[in-house]
Amino acid sequence: MAEKVVIGNAELWHGDALEVMAELAPVDTLATDPPYFLPAAHYSVRSGSARSIGDLSILNHYFADFFKAACRCLKATGTAYVFCDGQSYPVFYATAYSHFRKLRPLVWDKKTSINGYSWRHQHELILFCEGESAPKVPTGDGDVIEHRSEPIGDREHLAQKPVGLMKRLVEKTTPAGGVVLDPFMGSGTTGVACEQLGRRFVGIEVERRYFDIACERIAAAKNQGELLPPEPAREPVQAGLL
Repeated sequence: MAEKVVIGNAELWHGDALEVMAELAPVDTLATDPPYFLPAAHYSVRSGSARSIGDLSILNHYFADFFKAACRCLKATGTAYVFCDGQSYPVFYATAYSHFRKLRPLVWDKKTSINGYSWRHQHELILFCEGESAPKVPTGDGDVIEHRSEPIGDREHLAQKPVGLMKRLVEKTTPAGGVVLDPFMGSGTTGVACEQLGRRFVGIEVERRYFDIACERIAAAKNQGELLPPEPAREPVQAGLL
């Protein structure tokens, strides 16, 4: 049985993503960083065993169900941002293809390279999905988003995203007062971004430790917002004065 906690305009669920998504009303935006891990590498103990595209079948099966649920959870005017990498992107694209009007990759340039050798890891991909009636958003932005990654020492989750990055994605296509869903909430960064932007938020997290951290971070963001002074009212500009 999933547990629900309400903090201001945020509705936070401790439970399985697919189970909770089946009960939700449609939202405006889905923004999430799912566990796009590849299957365990068993080849080191099976000499002579060749790599096979069939190794991706576990990912394919789960995310076929996920994107079906994601489409049901989104309004026809909605959009989705799903983080992935070069190896999981083909699976995500194939399983999402039939559910959305348009798909395209965005590239998040982290501004610093980490891990590996030869060509070191400096980016993540974001699968951007548009619903059948999603409005066209006038923009001068390119599809490469430059934003420094969260310093490892500041993270409360291994895959924690910067709040500023999530604010940029949410603000681009979520209407004022709209609802954002993150089915793999982690430490709650998307919820913090929504709190700062004045969007409503629905988050789901199966790991108790991260769920508790998310609740704390979103509550802190809510309290911080309440401490800030309101913006001064702006006088209307009369015609002919400018």
